[in-house]
Amino acid sequence: MNINFYCVGAQKAGTTTLHDILNQHPDVFLPKTKEAHFFDNDEKFEKGLEWYENTFFNESSNEKILGSCNPEYMYFEEVPKRIFETLGKDVKLIFLLRNPVNRAYSHYLMSKRRCIEELSFTAALKQEKNRINKDYFNKTHFSYASRGFYSEQIKRYLKYFPKENMMFIRFEDDFIKNRAKTIKEVISFLDLEQIELDIDLKSNVARSSRFKLIQKFIYKQNIIKSLFSIFVSQKMKNKVRSSIYKLVMRPEKKKELSFELKNSLMQLYKEDIKELEGLTGKIFSNWLKTTNY
Repeated sequence: MNINFYCVGAQKAGTTTLHDILNQHPDVFLPKTKEAHFFDNDEKFEKGLEWYENTFFNESSNEKILGSCNPEYMYFEEVPKRIFETLGKDVKLIFLLRNPVNRAYSHYLMSKRRCIEELSFTAALKQEKNRINKDYFNKTHFSYASRGFYSEQIKRYLKYFPKENMMFIRFEDDFIKNRAKTIKEVISFLDLEQIELDIDLKSNVARSSRFKLIQKFIYKQNIIKSLFSIFVSQKMKNKVRSSIYKLVMRPEKKKELSFELKNSLMQLYKEDIKELEGLTGKIFSNWLKTTNY
């Protein structure tokens, strides 16, 4: 088995939509569980490559491209080394890069929606450094600002992988405004046949409920869900959860950040953005404006 591709992030930058588009190609196999969390989770990684292949790729059948889209792989420091030492230097890597301020706020809203975050956005940013140093859970869910330093994360991959094996996609300019051209470039990058795919997908749309108790029931652990888990398969649990989610949740209307807050946040990233342009050969200066996506 030759696992040879990862879209490593960034989180909240279209990785789910890219996964769903690529999954239509007959020469691509992506696991049904989009985020396997093998390389970023110590407990899973210690089970070894054979366990990983048997658990997530057992239904593959001679596809040319095998891999996954997992936005944690861009952020967690140990992942590039683990991928290199496990799979070698020829793995192809896609980076989806979104305005770091808008990304951070979208991440925050997701944590709020999942009943994980109780602080205001401003308070959460002030507490971020202390929180993410505690454990894996906190680092995953409360890393709003720190995930936006993209050049630092890309340099970790450049230690192990040649730049020609990397593709950098700007979320706003490439993936949103010029998706058809970008997907063709992705297919070419992966050395796949150019076939027609449905690219007008909008996966993982943010939703919330008027009924907070229902929202908490969907996302938080409780005795009913615990008992349900004992007698029901993971596949059935996912199906039931999806049905409830679609029934009671509605598209979310988010409040926009103030110009002042966005501007102050963007100051954190100015130097990193300059370095990012040098690393990728792409222009990101429009991020310094306050456009929302």
